[in-house]
Amino acid sequence: MTHKERMLMAIRGEMPEVLPYTPRFDLWYNANSYTGTLPAQHRGRTADEIARAEGWAIHKVIPELLKVQNPEENMHRGLGVYSLKENGYRVHLSPNVEVKVSEDAGLKRVEYHTPIGVIGVVETVTEEMKKAGASITWLQERAIKKVEDYRVLSYIFDNMTILPDYERYTAWQASIGDDGIACMMGTFSASGMHHIQRDLLEATDFYFEFKDHEKEMRGLAESIDRVYDQILRVVAASPAEVVLWGANYDDMITYAPYFAKEITPGLRKASKALAEKGKFLISHCDGENLKLMDHIRDSGIHIAEAVCPFPMTKVRIEEYYKQWCGKLTILGGIPQSLLLKETASEEEFQAYLDHFFKAVAPGTRIIAGIADTTPPNAVFDRLVRLGERIEREGRLPLKAGAFRPVSEAEIAAPAQTQVTAVSDEVFQAVTADVLKGDHIGIKANVQKLLDKGFPAQDILQKGMISAMEIIGGKFKTGDVFIPEVLLSARAMNEALAVLEPYLAEKAEVRGKILIGTVLGDLHDIGKNMVVTMLRGVGLEIKDLGVNVKVDAFVNQVAQYRPDILGISALLTTTMPEMKKVIDALKAKGLREEMKIIVGGAPVNEKFARDIGADGYAQDAGEAVTLVKRLLAQICEQRKTS
Repeated sequence: MTHKERMLMAIRGEMPEVLPYTPRFDLWYNANSYTGTLPAQHRGRTADEIARAEGWAIHKVIPELLKVQNPEENMHRGLGVYSLKENGYRVHLSPNVEVKVSEDAGLKRVEYHTPIGVIGVVETVTEEMKKAGASITWLQERAIKKVEDYRVLSYIFDNMTILPDYERYTAWQASIGDDGIACMMGTFSASGMHHIQRDLLEATDFYFEFKDHEKEMRGLAESIDRVYDQILRVVAASPAEVVLWGANYDDMITYAPYFAKEITPGLRKASKALAEKGKFLISHCDGENLKLMDHIRDSGIHIAEAVCPFPMTKVRIEEYYKQWCGKLTILGGIPQSLLLKETASEEEFQAYLDHFFKAVAPGTRIIAGIADTTPPNAVFDRLVRLGERIEREGRLPLKAGAFRPVSEAEIAAPAQTQVTAVSDEVFQAVTADVLKGDHIGIKANVQKLLDKGFPAQDILQKGMISAMEIIGGKFKTGDVFIPEVLLSARAMNEALAVLEPYLAEKAEVRGKILIGTVLGDLHDIGKNMVVTMLRGVGLEIKDLGVNVKVDAFVNQVAQYRPDILGISALLTTTMPEMKKVIDALKAKGLREEMKIIVGGAPVNEKFARDIGADGYAQDAGEAVTLVKRLLAQICEQRKTS
């Protein structure tokens, strides 16, 4: 039986003779081929040749957007549309849209000149990104910057045409043959609104725009949806067997009510159209899915790819299998952290595999793979041994044996936080402004209280911080979601601007936090969420941004004297920078003056302990709890010293 036959059987809910195994390792390959560090036996080989040599199915779900024959194939990355061989179609803009491209100092600027206005994007690929195996450019400047841009973008999408381009796709499909499934890339987003969120706005800006300019945003989403209808007709009529539709779900960013309203309808529509043509919909479900489990299961997705379980997320593999295997196929299940010696010992790696074979018994609707992808600094031998164990122990049907099922208490459910009302009626208007995120009204209400002689510190503590405590508690219990937190924090920050002159000499700083993303890493979504939520509970934050050098961390610590230093990394290749920062602080005699916390997708508690950090937080909500606990420890230490 071929790899392709095994995978298609698993997708149909049938049982091949052995678990299919298709590890994704494009980033690992890109990084190690770029730096000349491929294993000796594989030097000079392509990624597909390595997979074939090792006997693995070739993973072809997510296209490599930087590997193109013609610059026009990824020219419109800033618009979120492509004309790759994997698409099976080409994107054509109206002749009335003039595209101007310029490059300077490694930055590529693409401008779209239309009869009704101009929009532009700026993208780059840094040396650090190349060493990390990047397969897509980083958008330094996104398309939407002002409300007028919605109308210009609507014009571009309203005049966009999608034309079939099956010839290049079928040639690529033939090159893979029976060694894998050549997934056609329909779209990275599930709907027009999701497209705006993923590609056209920064993550935090999206929620503010959704609140402030929903009408304009809805209009643009409708224009994009009409392009999606064209794409769906083309991919449904294509020679592809599996079509990628939608990617990058996370229960904080694409939170449950948003997912149900803005993402599920697009997935169901695509699923129905593809199923009618005998095709399967695959979606890239690589994030934290704890609060999206039912939504994803019932969305119409046929294959959930890049499924990443505990210990990298809060959902264990047995929970995924129990809840999803009746309706969809799981592709993934092996967390990338297990391939890193920094985050998993050899014993932990083997123990997870022991558990995996029991947890997914009897083995229907499961294709083993790495979630999200093999890191550049992975122990390649673990990838090899994983394939060997699957070949040896993955004979179907699997036996569950006597493994201990996970209990509800073991799933990292949000802590139940007591939420109390603010009793002081004088400050209720300000409190209400914070709770509903009214960043305009709160300034007037704060000024009224100041004019009446109320102390600025009381307004801050009793009217604003107490409200953010309520919001934070409700966020933990799942009663509010990230947009409400961000909007409340924005309202609080606007009010602080009014209060600041009155607080300058009297305010007692509750805690000083310095935070930044390490050198070589340009990711900032998680860090920005943490910054917003910490500011929202009244802490003083200095954000160093992304790509921060070790010396910059040290110098800023020396100048700012924080109580807590927060260090973030998303790329596994940049994780060692965290230890360099801590070691440099020790060398300068600054380490003992503060607590250090770390976070980011590839980081875990073990890694935090090993590099000498004081704590690790899995998400923004946990970061607030961790910071408060550490600040309390600092306060006690200062009292006793």
